Amino acid sequence: MLHEILHFFGGAICHQLGERSLQVSGKALAVCARDTGIYIGIFSTLIYLHFSKRKQCITIPTIKVSFLLLLFIVPLIIDGLGSYSHLFDSNNPRRLGTGIAFGFVLPYFIYPLLSKSHLKPESVAVLSKSKDLFIPLLVSTLLGGLFYLGQPAHIVLDSFIIVSVIGWFSLLASFLFPFIRKAGLKCALSIMVSLTFLALLSLAHTWVITLTV
Repeated sequence: MLHEILHFFGGAICHQLGERSLQVSGKALAVCARDTGIYIGIFSTLIYLHFSKRKQCITIPTIKVSFLLLLFIVPLIIDGLGSYSHLFDSNNPRRLGTGIAFGFVLPYFIYPLLSKSHLKPESVAVLSKSKDLFIPLLVSTLLGGLFYLGQPAHIVLDSFIIVSVIGWFSLLASFLFPFIRKAGLKCALSIMVSLTFLALLSLAHTWVITLTV
C-alpha cells in the first residue's frame, strides 16, 4: 500500500518511464532519474540553509552569484532538449547528475523569501561563503551516489524523494498564506494545499494515460 501511495504522488510530477528511472532491487523508483536528482538537490540545499541560515537576516544571491548558479541549470536544459529532440541519447547517470545540478540551485532563490528580513538593508546574501555552495553540492553528490548504487532499500529511497517533493511544494504553498502568523497553522495549511495539488496532478496524469492507451 505504501508503495502504491508513493508512486501515486510520484505521478504528479513525473512521466514514470521505467527505462528512465533508477532501478533498486529490480523495481523502478517513483520518479525518473532526472526528477530524483532534482529533489535530492533541493533537499540538500534546503537542509543546509535551514540549519545554517535560519537565524540570520538573508536575502537572495547577488546578480553575479545568480549568474554563476544559473550555469548549473544549463546542463539539464541541454540534456533534456537534446534527449527529447533525439539529437543524442541520454542515460540515467547523466539525468541524475544534471538533475542534482539543477535542483540544488533552486532553494537559494526561494528560501530567503520565507522571511521578511530579506528586505532589510542589513540582510546579507544567502550565498556569501564558498561553503554555502560546496557543502550542499557535496551532500547532493553523496546522496546521488547512494541512490545510483541502490542503497538503502527501495521503499526508503522512494519515501525520501516523495517526502522531499511534498516538502518542496508545501514550502511554495506557504507563500499563499502571508497573513497567517501562527507557524503551526501555516505549516498545516501549506501541507494540505500541497497534498491536494499533487493528488490532482497525479489523477490528471492517470487520466491522460488512460485516454492514450
